[in-house]
Amino acid sequence: MSSSTDVAMSRQNVLDALHALNHHPDGNVKKQASTWLEQWQSSLDAWSVSDNILHDSSSSLEAQYFCAQTLRTKVQRDFEELPQGAAASLRDSLVELLLRFGNGSPPVRTQLCLAVAALVAHMPPQQWGPGGSLQWLVQRLSSDSQAAALPCLLELLTILPQEAGSYRPAVRPERRRQLIQEMEAAIPTALQLLTTVLQQHTGPDVTLRVLVAFSEWLKLASASNLDGAALAQHPLVTAALDGLNSERTLDGAVDAVVELIYVSSSGGQPEDNMLPLVARLVPAVRALSPAPFEDGDDTETAKGMARLFAEVGEAYCGLIATGTQQALQPVEALLAVAAHPDNELAAMSFIFWHRLARHLTSSFGAEPASNDELVRRVGVFTPAFEHLVALLRGRVRLPTDWDAWEQDDRDDFKHARQDVGDALLDAAGVLGGERTLQLLTEPLAAVSEQVAAGGAFNWATAEAALYCVRAIHSNAPEPGNALLLQLFSSLPQLPPVPQLQYTGAMLLAAYADWLAKTAGGGGIADLMPQLLQMLTTGLNNKEAAKAAALALRHLCDACGAAMAPHLDVLMSLYQRIQSAGEASTSAAGPQSQAALQENDVQQVVEALALVVSALPAEQRRAGLEALLSPIMAALHACLHQPPLPPANGHVLNGTAAPVALTGFEQATPLVDRMTIVFRYVGDPEGVAAALQRVWPLLSAIIEHLRGSTRATERIARCPRYALRTAGKSAAVLLPTLTETLPRWFEATRHSSFLYVASELIKVFGSDPDLTAELGRLFERLVGKACEQLRSLQDFIDDPDIADDAFLLAGRGLSYCPAIVLTSATLPRLLDAATAGVLVQHRHRPLHDPNTPPSITPFSITAAVVPRAPVLVRLLLAGAVGALPAPRSSDVADVLIALLKATHDQGVQWLKAAVDVIPDESATASDREQLLSAAVALAQGNNAAGSRCDPMGSHGSLLSAHSVCASQADERPIDHVGISDECMCMHKQAGGACCRGAGRAGAAQ
Repeated sequence: MSSSTDVAMSRQNVLDALHALNHHPDGNVKKQASTWLEQWQSSLDAWSVSDNILHDSSSSLEAQYFCAQTLRTKVQRDFEELPQGAAASLRDSLVELLLRFGNGSPPVRTQLCLAVAALVAHMPPQQWGPGGSLQWLVQRLSSDSQAAALPCLLELLTILPQEAGSYRPAVRPERRRQLIQEMEAAIPTALQLLTTVLQQHTGPDVTLRVLVAFSEWLKLASASNLDGAALAQHPLVTAALDGLNSERTLDGAVDAVVELIYVSSSGGQPEDNMLPLVARLVPAVRALSPAPFEDGDDTETAKGMARLFAEVGEAYCGLIATGTQQALQPVEALLAVAAHPDNELAAMSFIFWHRLARHLTSSFGAEPASNDELVRRVGVFTPAFEHLVALLRGRVRLPTDWDAWEQDDRDDFKHARQDVGDALLDAAGVLGGERTLQLLTEPLAAVSEQVAAGGAFNWATAEAALYCVRAIHSNAPEPGNALLLQLFSSLPQLPPVPQLQYTGAMLLAAYADWLAKTAGGGGIADLMPQLLQMLTTGLNNKEAAKAAALALRHLCDACGAAMAPHLDVLMSLYQRIQSAGEASTSAAGPQSQAALQENDVQQVVEALALVVSALPAEQRRAGLEALLSPIMAALHACLHQPPLPPANGHVLNGTAAPVALTGFEQATPLVDRMTIVFRYVGDPEGVAAALQRVWPLLSAIIEHLRGSTRATERIARCPRYALRTAGKSAAVLLPTLTETLPRWFEATRHSSFLYVASELIKVFGSDPDLTAELGRLFERLVGKACEQLRSLQDFIDDPDIADDAFLLAGRGLSYCPAIVLTSATLPRLLDAATAGVLVQHRHRPLHDPNTPPSITPFSITAAVVPRAPVLVRLLLAGAVGALPAPRSSDVADVLIALLKATHDQGVQWLKAAVDVIPDESATASDREQLLSAAVALAQGNNAAGSRCDPMGSHGSLLSAHSVCASQADERPIDHVGISDECMCMHKQAGGACCRGAGRAGAAQ
């Protein structure tokens, strides 16, 4: 069969698959077509077939676009597939296609321009001839008809600077840096070309595209390689400023002027050599008409103007902050932006206000101002910030039809409110908390006057004011502030509007620390009972319950001591909420606090635990018992009652239960509450005794629910947090735990028991009398865990086991290294770590490679040396592309630790791995750089008193990764020499065969 016949068949297959993907009614057929097309795009046939379809004028638009996209992808990623010398013919074909689509489909033309830009990245300038790639392309396009060449030229002049630093083309880092330098050097040529186009072709469409391209080249420029005086008089700058006055060119003109602003400024100040340009830009922007902000129908024009004013303000903020008369005009313009009714448009000014506030309240900037000067400047800008607060406080008011809004619209409004809150906080930094509070509460005074005059209470205005006061809580007035105390005193008297209750509760949560400081001075003794009653009422409201529970938790955390006189009230609430949430033990379902979800109940439990923890030591035990008593009683009741029927609507794990719940399932949320008590009540002896009492119940629950992964995890949290609180007071439970945890882990294979064991080792590992007992626990658990981690796929399938097993090992090394460094345990850990090195997720095999001071390298040599060659090759595979870039640093840490421990022998292992990297992944220079860093590191550790900076190894690995990762989809990891023989050697050394690890890391 001839090659032309092959192309024809492949072409038809592609067209059929495309038609199925876009038009077939069967979703399965679409999925199969998509999979086939993805695989075809990675084939060698994709080059010729795509080119064939694009040159065929009868091809459909969808086929043309797909093939242009395929060519772009092939040039970016698979350039090395081309035969020697084929780049020039590919270049000619791409330009020919580009001209063909010059007046055709813009999306197809864009894909072809991206392909040309990728080709420029791959081909060095000497292959393009004198003047480089830009000059060659201009000459080639200029030789064709103007009508077809002009759109191509303008799009190329836009895309070439955009793609200069792109990581999409699979090129080496030094080539990418060279390309950026080439494009920077081409800036004068590009600007001259754009000027020529502007002079030879009139019309707003051409001007717009010229200005867009101009802005892209400016992004590559810097003040150091531009002449400010010449640029100020440049025709393109004139066109950009003139374009601001035309709706058809406004977008491109704004882009260009914004980039001119960027290139002319640094650190909030104009660059000295750019002052002539600044002198032309700023007056032109000032002269713009304010009409777009007054005409609500011209939002798009207003957005362009707002962006321009905001960019001027941000770029020259340091100059504006000096407070001169001329500097105030941009401030007035940005106040107009902040006043615009469109939230998105108004938010464009917020970064400026943030930066201005920083300049005015700190020594921010190249030349810090004195304190006296800062005071003067704050005085200059105080009216502007007061005006800003007055504008912003009305933006957060809930609309009258709020209940009818769609959820997406509500979310957008909430985000806009958050942005306003941040801007108010910036203003408070300048004005001070007290003055800002006065401004924000003015609407509340107006509401009060309206009610006093017989009018209706405007709850939306009140809610907006409370929201704004909450936003500035980190700049609150001094503790005891009369206005703020008056505000808090008024909260319990507010009408029971759900939104108002919600915001009022959130306000209390935000000011909990302020209230605690005020309580320390005796200022809120009478207020606290009213606030507690307000929150208790809020707990009964479905919309406000979440905020009320959160506020109660924050108040009890911050004001624990002040809450002690109200403990009886809180305990009464605590008793009532036990029948809420998920923990109902009644067949009729929850009887009270119906608005509370389980998360809200847990917030209340945590609040009471924090209050009890703040009690004097002699009262704490009784408080602990009072918290545990209702939970224990409910647990006993759950375990001795018949299943709860599904008709009561009981909720388990957040969803309605489809079947009857057993008592053991009902017990799970109760155990969650007990876990919170154990976690937050600081009574080690009491918690240890309580854990001992409850242990039989926990054992029974785990035995019955061990088939439920989620329930097992929740139950296991209880001993974990109890151990953290109890510490060595839990020693009496150690024999039970060391016997029970391995048995439960073997039965359930649940990682949470490994976590509990790691807590045991953390608590008791320093006691030499317990080393033997902990060693038996550790060996049994690690042995079973490592049986589940024999291959890379095991790590992928069970990441929790991997994470907690190596957490357990790490804590063993830190707190009791003797239990790790045994002939039975250490080899198993090393084999499992080696099998999981190339896992894509970040697990413990690469966690903390540093050896504890008490461990000498000689004590681990016998286990490490037989496995080191394979480990080093796997690590290098991860470094050069099998793992994501952030993991390269982890790999470098492990390699450095290995070199520190093994010195010259480690260098030899690394050299053996480096030698098998193919040339397309690493040049001889790359190999030499990496090995030189390794040798220096090894010698630096051998030479007494010498020091070696390991970052050379980090840099070498990261550089190699950036090249190889882009090719990872096409090349298996075997390219670093993880051969079958190597894997078999690893297996013979006692390790699990992880032959699949060579390929599993290929997909990025």
